[in-house]
Amino acid sequence: MMSAMDPPLQERVYLGLKADYLAGRFVPGKRIDIQDLANRHHSSKTPVREAAFILVGEGLFLHHADGGFLVPIPEPPELIELLRWHMQMIMACISGLREPALRRALQQHSTVVEDSSAVALASRATEIFTSLADAGGNNQASIHVRRLNERLHYTRIADAVEPRIAERELSALTSLQVADFRKAIRRRIEAYHLRKICHQRKLIQMT
Repeated sequence: MMSAMDPPLQERVYLGLKADYLAGRFVPGKRIDIQDLANRHHSSKTPVREAAFILVGEGLFLHHADGGFLVPIPEPPELIELLRWHMQMIMACISGLREPALRRALQQHSTVVEDSSAVALASRATEIFTSLADAGGNNQASIHVRRLNERLHYTRIADAVEPRIAERELSALTSLQVADFRKAIRRRIEAYHLRKICHQRKLIQMT
């Protein structure tokens, strides 16, 4: 909920901070200074702080003990839970879809994209999963999937440091040339998430 003191300003700053977040402007774990954000968004510190606390509520920021905020770095157990939850939500969204609806949801993402930056690849993953969720027609489910995508955004940016691997993963998700399309898509979604879950489990074992 926005502050009653100046709704247009509050909304503009909030949307600006969200855009900064999705553009990969922040370094996870590094303190974000409120004054820097205020300068960037041509605002005083109070609207920025209030907007940042909304992002805290969305799980995108944490309040820093020394003031300011930061993008959290999820520990492997938390990340495993987020990945499992995301997989289950996507599976639920597409469970009742017929093949033509699934194909329409993925067709717009099946072409090769020239921008292979880490942020672009992370954003493409969000777009793919959002399209699948939206195709299910359940608005509440779509909202939850979007929020999960946002929480996973910086993890996906980190995963995309090897662009060719990330591109292959996304191309595999969106390929339309396959028999038994519905079954294949479910297998691909499961495999995509389980690869990342297994990686986090290995990190836990190493520590």
